[in-house]
Amino acid sequence: MAKPEVRELPQRAFNTLVHRSRMGLKRVQANAGQLIQIPIAATAAYAFCVYVLGHPYPFLAAVASAVGIGPVADRRLRRAMEIGFGATFGVLVGELLVNVYGTGIWQLTLTLAIGLFIGTMLNSGGIFITQIAVQSVYVVVVPATATTLPFPRTLDALTGSVCAILLALILPRDARKVPRGLAASMLDEISAVLQMMARALQDSDVALAKRALTRARETQDIIDSWGSSLKISREAAKINARGRRHSAEVTRLSRAHTHADRAMRTIRVIARRVVGITEFGAEKPIIAGYVDSLSEGSKKLEVALRRGTDRALAEAALAEAASSLDPRAEESWDIHDESLVLLLRPVAVDLLEACGLTNEAAQNRLPSLSEDTRDTDEPPAE
Repeated sequence: MAKPEVRELPQRAFNTLVHRSRMGLKRVQANAGQLIQIPIAATAAYAFCVYVLGHPYPFLAAVASAVGIGPVADRRLRRAMEIGFGATFGVLVGELLVNVYGTGIWQLTLTLAIGLFIGTMLNSGGIFITQIAVQSVYVVVVPATATTLPFPRTLDALTGSVCAILLALILPRDARKVPRGLAASMLDEISAVLQMMARALQDSDVALAKRALTRARETQDIIDSWGSSLKISREAAKINARGRRHSAEVTRLSRAHTHADRAMRTIRVIARRVVGITEFGAEKPIIAGYVDSLSEGSKKLEVALRRGTDRALAEAALAEAASSLDPRAEESWDIHDESLVLLLRPVAVDLLEACGLTNEAAQNRLPSLSEDTRDTDEPPAE
């Protein structure tokens, strides 16, 4: 007869696959605009070099624009400038040196060394230096096509770089859209994990508690993507007027990101505790109710963040949930029950701060602790 752990493996693998697929789709949605821009910019740069400059094969124009934009949303303007100028400078160095001493094996080594040396002196950024190296090697290795213009491949790279930079500067962009979506995804995960833990505590379900722990551990990618999107949004708020109008909400989303990250870190600790508690086989309906209330409040906050609406309803729900988190509410509770409720308190505070409350205001929503329930590692003063 198969052990329970062995029977759970296929289901666990399936749940992991489903979760990762869902995360992958969310990443595609978050970067959809960026992905669409790549073929548009590459085609425009290539067409300009073919039909305006008369270059027969402007490979570097398409490459510079595509790499400058990139498939994933990050700090677009800075990266586009680093890649664009690095690629253009690398091609220029390569073409200058090829005109001096031709092409060949030793010329490749010398061109690469000179390009890296100059690139390091001009800019210590890895992207800039790498582009100089790659493009200078390409110029030395691949023979140039016949054209009447001097330095044709430098013009190709410059055209592609300018396309990428122009898109980063002038393309209309809602600075709130991507951070809103990722914020909602994170709060949705928090709500779902809390709900799973509540059901596990209610029914003493070890398997569900383990799934909640696994799901909580797999949320770091959303947090990191949310943080990266906020960097882009802050940049967008600086370089165009439309972005500046959204700077206040971007700031609020940035604050929510900080506290949602803290809340999830604590939830992971709680999830490990829940696994241990459910293994004892004891049902915890009261604590399950506390966790479920926090889950409902998180769901309301998720809706508010996704729509960019007022967070008052979420604040009220979370404040009500926080007001019940008294570790001495039941005399029958042991140290495990009390410590679990104590761990839920900072989660409630972080979620309330994500709603916009100050730390002091959020702390005031919690029931006060008597002296003997203030758990510290230090002995009481004599």
